[in-house]
Amino acid sequence: MTRFGRSFCGFVFLASAAPAAALAQVAPDANSVGPQTITSSEYKLPATIDADILPGRTTELWARVYRPRTLGAGTYPLIVILHGNHATCGRGANPRIDDRVDYTTSGTCPTGYVVAPNHAGYSYVADKLASWGYIVVSINANRGINAAAGVSGDSGLNLARGRLILKHLQKLSEWHKNGGTPSSIGVDLKGRIDFSQVGLIGHSRGGEGIRAAYNQYRDTASPWPAKILAPISFRALFEIGPVDGQTSRVLNADGVTWSVLLPMCDGDVSNLQGIKPFDRMMRSSSEMPARQKSALAVWGANHNFYNTEWQRSDSSGCQGHTALFPSTMGSPQQRDTAAHTVLALMRGNVGTAADSGYNKLFVSRYALPSKLAAITPVERSFQDSANPAIGIVLDDFDKPTGTSTAGAANDASGVMVSHGVVGSRHESGQRGAAISWTSASTSTYFQSNFTAAGSGRDVSPYAYLNLRVARQSSASNPATPNPTNFKVQLVDSTGATSTAVPIANYMRLTGPVGGPVGLHILLQSAQIPLSSFGTFARTRVRGVRLVFDDTKQGAIFVANLRFSNSQVPMAPLVASVMTTDGDDEGSSQAASDQAYEASSAARSTGTESAVVALPSDARFAAVRRVRRGASPGRGEITDFEIELASRDGFPVRNELPILRVGGRELSISRYPENGDTQSLLFLVDSETFRALPDGAELQLGYGEAATPSSVGRLNKSLLRD
Repeated sequence: MTRFGRSFCGFVFLASAAPAAALAQVAPDANSVGPQTITSSEYKLPATIDADILPGRTTELWARVYRPRTLGAGTYPLIVILHGNHATCGRGANPRIDDRVDYTTSGTCPTGYVVAPNHAGYSYVADKLASWGYIVVSINANRGINAAAGVSGDSGLNLARGRLILKHLQKLSEWHKNGGTPSSIGVDLKGRIDFSQVGLIGHSRGGEGIRAAYNQYRDTASPWPAKILAPISFRALFEIGPVDGQTSRVLNADGVTWSVLLPMCDGDVSNLQGIKPFDRMMRSSSEMPARQKSALAVWGANHNFYNTEWQRSDSSGCQGHTALFPSTMGSPQQRDTAAHTVLALMRGNVGTAADSGYNKLFVSRYALPSKLAAITPVERSFQDSANPAIGIVLDDFDKPTGTSTAGAANDASGVMVSHGVVGSRHESGQRGAAISWTSASTSTYFQSNFTAAGSGRDVSPYAYLNLRVARQSSASNPATPNPTNFKVQLVDSTGATSTAVPIANYMRLTGPVGGPVGLHILLQSAQIPLSSFGTFARTRVRGVRLVFDDTKQGAIFVANLRFSNSQVPMAPLVASVMTTDGDDEGSSQAASDQAYEASSAARSTGTESAVVALPSDARFAAVRRVRRGASPGRGEITDFEIELASRDGFPVRNELPILRVGGRELSISRYPENGDTQSLLFLVDSETFRALPDGAELQLGYGEAATPSSVGRLNKSLLRD
């Protein structure tokens, strides 16, 4: 029986941290302290209006530098960290409450407040990187950028954040080449920095900010290569809970090793939009040079606690799993998930002594380091590159249902299949197949084909079969934490099939689980060595068959069926990697499986925590006139701002506040110049303002994920200067 359904618009989920069956190797653990003693210090240069960063606005170069205490001969690789959007003044302690933004415009905070040291919240990774011989510079973006009004084409000021990074690199290059290092740093940086070995780490808006820096440096006719007095080679980018799409540019990370961490209980960037760059780069076939891309979904993690200075939770809890974060401030366990993964990417790719073996953490054919697996499930999605030199596409499900990307008719028996866009979390161009079945049998299968029966394609130049899979949100699936399983086979031109490989060997297909605004259904990768399919002739492969003979019934999504060669080495590290307490990370997969099972069982229920949400008393307050000076032939130009008010205050978040009114969406907003957060003003040009119907309902939300709330109706008569 063959059945093909209609197109669908569904959801997809990143399924498991540790596969149920034993894998040959465990990824080495990079999360250890290196041999060098470390120190840290700061530089803070006078605030100026710098058109290179943000025309007409005062910004400053302020950063904390982490480094080996003693710098020997030669140069050191450089890591730059950028935080996300947050208030700039705070009061109290344990937790400190950051609820004013005075420092953004004035450079001071009111009596009883301290400047929020947003850049100081990543010492838990910076200290370890410094102990391995990196110079780490964590940038403060408070002045003129954090909690500041967006500009046209850069609503989140993430292009400006990118330019701030590049300005710091310019200054560091001047100290490296000419001297003049500020005495506050405590060491002369002349001749000390290796600009050919640079890594970037960004959290939240800082994530899109590091992508902005990378792209603006590489732009055609970019001014930055001339401004920065040493050629830069970016080796790796790591993003934590990033935003995407807050600028007029589509920002990818082509040509560089890149990874993103997605907190599955994120209450700020709650639609996990950081998966979208990964999806786009899955289709970037012209990437040069070809570099690996990966995504990690961490169960139980919120947004804020990856920065130790963001001391209140953003999340109201987790759906289907337990939070790593308590109601009190901070989470050591959550920070450890970042330390494991950030250090793996940086130590694996940045520096002349980088060991690419650490990249095994990102690939499903290797088990996670046991200490990471014991914390919480971490689900992985991976690709070597979409460059045709690395691999070939069998099926990206971008053709009508029943036809593969390769142009051949697909086969199906006992299943329902439908091609379409993969849901609300993934990028709009990400396609997949929705597959469901109601009985388990070797005759229940879906088969994607390169060719018609009787012919095949030579895949012998490749070493791996890659596919992305997720469970649908369906009652047909076993309840979490019970996994779904199926088998994968190669089929040759005669119809003969290879050894059947259980998908459970490469992923634990469970969930979906989620956060405050719903379940996150995200695709997870399996990379299966072709040697696993036995002594099967690879010179005439017709297709790939998914056989549903294990789990009685189910509903899944499948995407991105490809053959490839891997940039991640097969061979283990030459020397065993030691953790901070000396444990050898060559531990058995059985131990990793046990840790996963214990972690999954312990995290099977939800936990409530304080949430940074839309204030319940938000209301329309007034309309304000904004004069922008004179224009030749037009006289004075006047725009308007719609003011909202709240006694509780509008939280400074990384998602953009969006005001919907009269069929329009307003996304450029600011706090008042007096620094309080009890007012929020949305800019609207005069032509648009005139077209808005008086009395139209005003609806406020943060980003596209949350349902907006009514905050009253527009009253144009409440016009104030």
